[in-house]
Amino acid sequence: MAILLGQFEADGITGTRIVVAARYDADQDAEGTADQLCGIAARENVTAVILAVIAGGPGAATALDNMTTLRDRLAAEGVAPLLSLHTAELTEGAMWVNLDTLERGAVPDPTTSAVHAAAVFDGRNVATSRAAIAARYGLAAEADPRIAARAAAEQGDDFARATITEFAAVIRNGEIPSADLAARVGLVAASGPTQRDAFLGLAHYGAAEAHAAMILVANQVRGHARVQTLTITAYFAYIAGTGPEAGIAIDAARASTEEAPEAETRLLDLLDIALQRAMHPDTIAGLTASGIESAQKLGVEFD
Repeated sequence: MAILLGQFEADGITGTRIVVAARYDADQDAEGTADQLCGIAARENVTAVILAVIAGGPGAATALDNMTTLRDRLAAEGVAPLLSLHTAELTEGAMWVNLDTLERGAVPDPTTSAVHAAAVFDGRNVATSRAAIAARYGLAAEADPRIAARAAAEQGDDFARATITEFAAVIRNGEIPSADLAARVGLVAASGPTQRDAFLGLAHYGAAEAHAAMILVANQVRGHARVQTLTITAYFAYIAGTGPEAGIAIDAARASTEEAPEAETRLLDLLDIALQRAMHPDTIAGLTASGIESAQKLGVEFD
């Protein structure tokens, strides 16, 4: 993990800000990662970095070598390494070591930390591992697409408006979308870029709330519909400030294109590039307004 730090000034006060916290797999190509971080460091005037390796067993050696590569590349760009830490796992009682000073200590209970408490109070999901997060993006029982097809045939041009309006109500009320609704949302999202983008406007009712509802839809649909609903899910996660969830949703959408090679992926590509470049969520949040416009053209009304 790399935490890039920079300076900020507000009301005459100078302080330190977290520019980006980036997590990488232990065996990920260090040079590619270094290129990304150096690019971010130059763009955001990063002044310091905290590096941490969380890996045990045979993979720890590779992870530590990669950290050294990152440290050296960032130092060459004028980014001072504040801390270089290693622990086998983030569990209470595990030992950590400062690789610069050889200071050692025991990891406290992560669930009682100030960061964990702040995340919970902010309404965020806290997972113990990346695998636990990724499991949320797996497959549930498939919603019957024939139900959606019949509804589309019966409602005609009003199908998209009615479906998006009903899904918006689910988000506003914090409800769980039914299998019937999930199938219809998937069909609308796969109908074309305009219909897919209309769902982005539902972040108007809360990005985190929209994300929670859309991920349940993505679990229940397949093929082209899954690619598009996962893309929408990634957008909601991104602007809600949950980068790891956005990345996992993007990876899941990419994997789903194997079953739907015809799926349009320009928005997915845009989100992927934005995430890799660590663009601030506010930078892409403007797509919500575009989504509202697309939805209104379909007849959807917003509170």
